[in-house]
Amino acid sequence: MTTLTLAQLLGKPGYGDKWDMDRQIEVGKKATGSSSAIAPGRIAFLTESTGIWAIGTSGSTGRQGVIPALAPVNLDADDHLIIVTGPGSEIYVEGNGAIKPGADVVPDTGGKAKAGFGGQWSYVGHYGEGSGLGIPATDGAAAEAWRIRKKIG
Repeated sequence: MTTLTLAQLLGKPGYGDKWDMDRQIEVGKKATGSSSAIAPGRIAFLTESTGIWAIGTSGSTGRQGVIPALAPVNLDADDHLIIVTGPGSEIYVEGNGAIKPGADVVPDTGGKAKAGFGGQWSYVGHYGEGSGLGIPATDGAAAEAWRIRKKIG
């Protein structure tokens, strides 16, 4: 199996092709200005009082999504972004700690992911793991690309 790096996987959908994402993405508002862009593979949350998506941090609450590595990727000056929010969506993020297969995933500093209680996502495994009858999912660690799945409901 081909080994892909963290940089190659961040924000990539965990699907066969882009058409599998038809109902998984939405366009949302974001802040503009210096350092307001949110990089692919980072968890973001919706600030419901303003309707603006912001980069996730430890303790972020509200709706969550992940910025996909799909064009156009948001820039500081953009007032909108593309975000993966659909139930059952799978996407790669950067882990920031240890995690076991099936564990809840919550946002951490800088939009990275960590294990936590009551998350909207669950840890599926690394690239090539945990799908089909092939390789079972293994534990995740910090600075690795984790494939996570949006929970349904």
